[in-house]
This record gives sequence, C-alpha cells and structure tokens, in this order.
Amino acid sequence: MMPRLMSLVINLIGLYSNIYALKNLNKPPFENPAFLGFGGKYQFLTILGLTIATIAFGLKVIRFFVPRFSPVIYAIVTNIATPMEGLISVLYWTMMLVDPNLLLPKDSPGIPLLLDLTLHLFPALFLWIDFLVFDIEFKRSNAHVGTIAIFSIFYFFWSWYCQFKNGFWVYPFLEAFSLPLRLGFFVGSGTLCWCMYELGAIIHSKLHDNSSATTAALQPSFVLNKKEA
Repeated sequence: MMPRLMSLVINLIGLYSNIYALKNLNKPPFENPAFLGFGGKYQFLTILGLTIATIAFGLKVIRFFVPRFSPVIYAIVTNIATPMEGLISVLYWTMMLVDPNLLLPKDSPGIPLLLDLTLHLFPALFLWIDFLVFDIEFKRSNAHVGTIAIFSIFYFFWSWYCQFKNGFWVYPFLEAFSLPLRLGFFVGSGTLCWCMYELGAIIHSKLHDNSSATTAALQPSFVLNKKEA
C-alpha cells in the first residue's frame, strides 16, 4: 500500500504545481503579448502540454480511489503527457541556455523562477518519476506512438494556423526559420518525443521485470479478494 500512497502524493503535488502554473500565467511581472492573439495561451506547446499533464495527474489521483476508472482515456492521456513534458523540458532549458530570446520576446522581463519551474520542469519531473517507479501496469503500444505522431502533426498545423491569424509565430525562433527548417524542427521534435517514449519503455521494462508479483502487492485488498473468489 505504501508505494500507492507515495504515487498519490507525487500526483497530488504535480496537480497542485500545474494548477499554480495555470492560475499565475500572464500575471505581472511576466506578461506575454502573444496571449492576446488568436489561440491565446493555447498557441504554446508548453500550455498544451501543461493542460494534458494536469488532466493526467487528475486521472492518476482518481484512479487511486477507483483503480479501473476510464482505462482508455487514462492510457491515451498519460502516455502522451509523459514524453511530451520530457520533450518540453529538454527543448526549453536547452534553448534558454543558448539564448533566451529564442523563446521569449526581447523586451520580456523574464519568467519568475517558481512559475518557470512549474511550467517547464516540475510536470516532467513528477510524471516521469511516477511512470518509471510506480506505473507498473504500463505496456508499450504502437497506439501510444500513433497518438504522439497525431499530436505532433496537429500542433504543426495548429501553430501554423495561429500564425496565419495573428501574423506572427508564437515562438520567436520560428520567425527566423524558413518553411523547410520549421517543418524539420517539428518533425525532429516529434521524433525526439517518440524516442523519449521508447527509451522510457525500455527503462521501465528493466525496472519492472518482476512486475507480476509487484502488481499483486500493490492492488487493493478488495481487488485481490475478488480474484481469489
């Protein structure tokens, strides 16, 4: 029971962190004028990822109390949220180290540290810990890979449509890219997200070779009694 409680705590902290980030977006001293354009904050991959991750944390909390709640939606949401948040963290912190103006307007005051961490680090950290340590029921699936590919294609066309409506790309570095470079960036990002999923699946399988015994140990007593009956 203790591992399940630890998983619940991690997911509650992750849920609170995400709600904090969503609640404090675009408040002084950090205000992004792009939020006023078509699509608002949902032009940003960070916010889409954060929203999906928030739903994932919520589903994980619900499933602590109702273990078989909505398995299909749970699988779709969690298996795109985890690699996507990993991708967002890697891309964001790498670009910020290279040049913050790749992601932020030149006159931007910068994102407050706590908000920055809740947007670009904590979601990935909590999702990956819960996935690798506590999500013993995970099984790699081509359907998960397909979901990642579909979302990558969706975001390419969504960001392009927002640019068409607003007259600017939501991320400054995309403004300097030609169409082939933009396409290459989106394809590369989707591929990196897929690779993170595959790497996570490999590490997960190594960590949970004896998952059948662990699964029985972690299941609620009423589930075990039902099986024995």
